[in-house]
Amino acid sequence: MTSGFSLPEQIRRYSGDLRDFFDGAGERASLISPMFNTPGRLVCGSHCYFEHLPGLVRQMTERASARDLGQRMKAVAQLPNFMTVNAFMIGYFCGREQVRLLAGLGPEEPLASESVPDTETIVRFWLEVVDAYTEDGKLPSENDHQVRILPPDDISELGQALRDPSQDERSAIRRAMAVIELYTFILNGEARIGVFHHGPYPLPGGDVMVVKELVGLRQDFLPWQLDRRPPVDAVARVMRLRDVTIKIDAFGTGFWDPFEYEAGIVAEHLLARQDGVLRALPTEELLAAADAAADAQVAMYEQASRWDPVYQVGYGADVYASIADPMARLAGLDLREEIRTRFHATAARVAEPLQTGEEPLLIIRRLGEAGGDVLISSALPTSGDRERTSA
Repeated sequence: MTSGFSLPEQIRRYSGDLRDFFDGAGERASLISPMFNTPGRLVCGSHCYFEHLPGLVRQMTERASARDLGQRMKAVAQLPNFMTVNAFMIGYFCGREQVRLLAGLGPEEPLASESVPDTETIVRFWLEVVDAYTEDGKLPSENDHQVRILPPDDISELGQALRDPSQDERSAIRRAMAVIELYTFILNGEARIGVFHHGPYPLPGGDVMVVKELVGLRQDFLPWQLDRRPPVDAVARVMRLRDVTIKIDAFGTGFWDPFEYEAGIVAEHLLARQDGVLRALPTEELLAAADAAADAQVAMYEQASRWDPVYQVGYGADVYASIADPMARLAGLDLREEIRTRFHATAARVAEPLQTGEEPLLIIRRLGEAGGDVLISSALPTSGDRERTSA
């Protein structure tokens, strides 16, 4: 897959998925939040990725190859997932573009602080992880917006566990999943990185199977002080669907047709991941997790209401670090404190200027104007390495 690797070609390839993400985002692309400074946080986190992610990726791949990591990711209700590696790409390139715009550079002008090998490190890592992680090596934009990560034996095993619960039980499951999903949304500062869909997987008879995962439920990288958290690391709702279609983007967001798809669920099964072990999840245990999540939501909103404006921006360092940490752990490395320290140092430098407007949020404006084309117009190598290739 990586033979004859062309950096510009792969950046253009990823940009197709990024365009789809912004086209499908609708109002989500406005980044408006009454509680969290999402535009400032995005730029702060992107600075962190541009400055530190290439070195961190090199540390990871010294311990485990990108292809090995992609293979290890092929599991239900586990972090890292497809969102993680795509977040690496958008975060790094948004940071790169912010620095370019601040310097007033045009598309063909070199960026003094950039190393082309750093850019290649991120792109090659993304490419090799995706190639190993997905069943066909294709991106959603290349594959009718499907994200299929499970091998046939896993699909068969999941399909055999599906059952048809009573209407009351199904309603309870739906409510509990909604509560836990809102918990992940607040936990991540009103970002959807805790929700991940994959599939659809064709089943005999014309039905399809889709897996909806709520992940990172007990992660403690972020600064919340919570007396209660859900007792499991992740939950997954495995659904057999009839007369329902779903399109999934590079960040695991599902777009359903019809939008109210519950009537199309003909069978389902609940799973939980706890301390690295995947197991069946009884409905009553899901309800207990939702109860804990509901309590935590109140506590998180109370705490966030007391954040000072500079930390509302600096929180981006914690969010982006929390995305990188699971990949390091999957590689067998404990880089938590190193990542935290390095990202916080960047936030200490950029958060206040971003909050006051001394550093304008130029990449936000650029994303609004160009969507995914932000990567095509100015992210290509700017030297004689423009068509850099390697076997």
